[in-house]
Amino acid sequence: MACGRGRPVSVLAIDTATRRRLVVIRASRRGELLAARTGTTAALPWLDRALAELGVSGLEAVVVVTGPGSYTGLRAGMAAGLGVAHALGIPLHGVGSLEVTARSAPDGEGETVALVEAGRGGAYAGRFARHEGGLGMIGEAGRVSLATVAVGDPPPISLDSLELPGIRLGDPVAALAASVPSALGRPALELAGLAATYLD
Repeated sequence: MACGRGRPVSVLAIDTATRRRLVVIRASRRGELLAARTGTTAALPWLDRALAELGVSGLEAVVVVTGPGSYTGLRAGMAAGLGVAHALGIPLHGVGSLEVTARSAPDGEGETVALVEAGRGGAYAGRFARHEGGLGMIGEAGRVSLATVAVGDPPPISLDSLELPGIRLGDPVAALAASVPSALGRPALELAGLAATYLD
């Protein structure tokens, strides 16, 4: 289905959970990547350019990463997502950064440990298991010291360049796109009083 200037109806997804990784994509409801912009610079000026380049016509929903992550980055991404959703009158959905990271693991893995950079030699960690096509967290997520992370089989995965031998580096663009269907399957966020999980 096309809408406005020939663009397909799609979902805008924003991940600014870290200071060094900025991702904005357009994807289908099924998580098929349509277009993407990535950056490593200051969030707000870069976000404005990325949104202008990707356009907002034909959007049916917005997905924002809600953390854990950088206070500055998360606030910028959530503000941008909120602005687009409010202006277009479309729903805003959230997804956690650990889930996004876990979705970058190979499909054949039953379990994976996702790590999100937390600064000062630490990371936020969560163990996930795939079941019946879904992805669920096992136990509670928490902050850990990178020095204590055991590199098992399969080794942990992250979208951040962590100083940990043996860790796998996932694709942040593909991971964000793969997270869209799950995010849309949850209730939309309230447009007032958005909350995030900050690491700093």
